[in-house]
Amino acid sequence: MFEISKTFEFSAAHSVHSQKLNPEWAGSSYPKCRRLLGHGHNYRLTIYLRSEKLDSSQMVTDFGHLKWLKEFIDDCFDHKLIIGSDDPAFEILFEKLGILEKGKVKVPFGEANFVLVNTSFRLETGRASEIDLKLIKEVPFFTFNNYSSEEKSPLTDFYQRLIDGTAFFKGSPTSENLARFFYRFVSENVKPLGVECSKVEIYETPTSCASYSER
Repeated sequence: MFEISKTFEFSAAHSVHSQKLNPEWAGSSYPKCRRLLGHGHNYRLTIYLRSEKLDSSQMVTDFGHLKWLKEFIDDCFDHKLIIGSDDPAFEILFEKLGILEKGKVKVPFGEANFVLVNTSFRLETGRASEIDLKLIKEVPFFTFNNYSSEEKSPLTDFYQRLIDGTAFFKGSPTSENLARFFYRFVSENVKPLGVECSKVEIYETPTSCASYSER
């Protein structure tokens, strides 16, 4: 069995709404990672691919065949705030900011591209001025990009920075859950290459790592 790995780097923030601390072990019961506006990491994501045989280039697969994954990470995770779509705090925040109304997430004064990973872990894209909140809650991942508005003002600048800067993740965006997401996302999308994703590792810091594998 042959195995290769490829590492990708991105900077992002997350708000870990699920965090609970045992003060006996942690020395404190205050969960700082739950702060709504998030805290940042320089993530290192390593994807492991394996195959029992080599391709016509005498490789498991060429690293160039992972260009799609780098583009996805750069467009959808890098410099984003990742929040759980099941976190009730984000709904309160978006309602107060006039973004969430009657079960729909609005793009105020304009529209934006959206990228989602559906329940089959395949990409879907489009452009919209509003999206059903139910859809955002159902899919593993959702984000907006390239907000635009005919109106140019400090208010539309605010919405552009907020809309383009937020990514919705199903579940709490811990490193463990992110590792599982990327494992399943990569596993589904590398099938045409005739290889398997054997493991995913993700480092929040140089000394803190989570990994996931189903084999």
